[in-house]
Amino acid sequence: MSAPILQSIFPNDGQTSVPIRADIEITFDVGIDPNLALRNIALYGPDFDRTSGPDSALWIDGESGANPFFLTSPGYQGRVPFTLTTVYVKTDGTLVDPQPTFADRAAELASGYYQKVIVTPDNALAPLTEYTVYMIGDSEAGTDSALSARTIFDVDYSAVISATGFIQIYGGYTGTADTVNVKVTLAGDIGAAKYKWWYDSELEADARTGKITSRRYRNLEDGLQIRFSGSGFLLGDTYTFAVYPPDYLATSYSWSFTTGTGSIEEVPTTASTSVIGTVTSIAPTYLEVVSMTPGNGSWHQTFSNATITIEFSEDLGADTVTDSTVSVYAYPVSGDFRDGPSSTSYGPYTELFKKLTVTDNILTIEV
Repeated sequence: MSAPILQSIFPNDGQTSVPIRADIEITFDVGIDPNLALRNIALYGPDFDRTSGPDSALWIDGESGANPFFLTSPGYQGRVPFTLTTVYVKTDGTLVDPQPTFADRAAELASGYYQKVIVTPDNALAPLTEYTVYMIGDSEAGTDSALSARTIFDVDYSAVISATGFIQIYGGYTGTADTVNVKVTLAGDIGAAKYKWWYDSELEADARTGKITSRRYRNLEDGLQIRFSGSGFLLGDTYTFAVYPPDYLATSYSWSFTTGTGSIEEVPTTASTSVIGTVTSIAPTYLEVVSMTPGNGSWHQTFSNATITIEFSEDLGADTVTDSTVSVYAYPVSGDFRDGPSSTSYGPYTELFKKLTVTDNILTIEV
């Protein structure tokens, strides 16, 4: 297993005065599948503008709750579009030059290099605006994918006769660990040359045949895509590349930062001593409910049962568990209730008095 482990982020969680054209940099201990990274990393800014009126006045329509003077800008678009690139770096964060190529996972792990994912917003961010980065891991309930370690490795050209024909592989592989073989069956340039392909776990006699080379990505199987470049493919040219099932990031992360006034647009070369601060690691930023007694939706509870027990994934800060952060309400069993002057016909929901006790990661509520 070589599931990615988060090593560092930039900007830091809670960082302020971040230049409006700064890249978001996320460093892992292994290579990352760029296809899955694009699907599971998101950058969000606020999707509302509450102070677009004169003198930063609050302009809200009393009936609709909307701002009739809504302004569009990079700070108010919700999800921020970006491009994503990956580079190998040394453990101290310096760029590996030239960038290495690896034929398989063992070679990549033996190098000891980290990989940095660079998120570059398509446009400058808005000044004095908070942005949040979300990165989806395998722990998210209801998702069918997450950010993963690299699943496709570089093409091995050692068995290639031609000096001018190349192939490129893309996608997020979904099968089992294997090696893919691509062999030219009809010589020529792209569009004329043909090829066949098969897995090492199969026989060459079982290869998919009659494939025509193309400069566009064409689907193979199991999430793989292939394209050809160069010219002069020769009969018998054989390319191989290693593929692996996804090893997902174990945990989801999120962190926020705030941009500066815009007077500094680019990250200074001396970032470690600048207003930006230093690159630091972060821990998961969420707390989960592991179990609850009575369970959610339980019914036919006895009148004598006046205790609710909630188990969390981490120990609780006792000073954060107060009457203002924990509320217990009673609702009519019919689900039909009203609040306000007309509620007497049905019985309004009622907040109950309670006693709160915290023991490590257990919250006990007595009502």
